[in-house]
Amino acid sequence: MRGTRGKNWRQGLADMFELPQDIMLDLPRLTVIGNGQCSFENHRGIIEYTEEKVRLSVNGGEIVIEGGSLIIRYMTDDEIAVEGNICRIHYEF
Repeated sequence: MRGTRGKNWRQGLADMFELPQDIMLDLPRLTVIGNGQCSFENHRGIIEYTEEKVRLSVNGGEIVIEGGSLIIRYMTDDEIAVEGNICRIHYEF
């Protein structure tokens, strides 16, 4: 219950001051360029990495990228870019 109350407080603050919710609520931000590149901000690490699948830990669940010839182009503490033949991206919680 405490986590929900904290999230509601932060969301209310973000709404009141018109601040980006991804920053205030630690939500993942996804940018996709065609079917060949995607980048994620606010990830919490790699769970699985193969040529066919990349699973990332995010606040509240996982982001799964599926395709072929997938590679991690770059990675920082909070951002990661994946390239290859991307067929599907989905959120699991």
